[in-house]
Amino acid sequence: MIGNRMKPIVAAAAGLLALGMFGAAGAQMKSALTADEIEAVLSDAGLSPQMTTDAATGAPVANGKAGNVSFWVRALDCSGTPKSCQTLMFFANFDLGRSASADDYRIMNKFNDKQVFGRAYVLEGRQEVGVDYVIELTGGVSMDNLTSNIARWSDVITAFMDNFAAEQKGAS
Repeated sequence: MIGNRMKPIVAAAAGLLALGMFGAAGAQMKSALTADEIEAVLSDAGLSPQMTTDAATGAPVANGKAGNVSFWVRALDCSGTPKSCQTLMFFANFDLGRSASADDYRIMNKFNDKQVFGRAYVLEGRQEVGVDYVIELTGGVSMDNLTSNIARWSDVITAFMDNFAAEQKGAS
């Protein structure tokens, strides 16, 4: 039981905690995005999205460019009309021009061992390797957080390409 003298202190602490969590003006929180919102945040990040819809699910899909690299964003965990989606999966695939080798698997594993953001993979039977990156909105994230996470995608692609090139050179 909190004594009468402690109640104002507890109330003040709760107010400061709320202020710290939501900012003085109540930062906008998002727990899902529509196709229009996905297009807007990708455009704001300079990623040139072209929006389409997944034929099977009706979920938004974006094709974008980070520098000279084409990539896709699949919206997942969608509901409602219009579709509002809680998960964004970014991915970029790269043509090897040959079947994947044991070295390619080693390079992917090494990247995954040291990289905090992004996950590298081999697409067997397609002669491709790739990298993906997931942004989860469930429970709500601030627009600042969402913006910084989307901006990180270009860094993930660059880290993947630099790592792959350096490791390929070392394997030769």
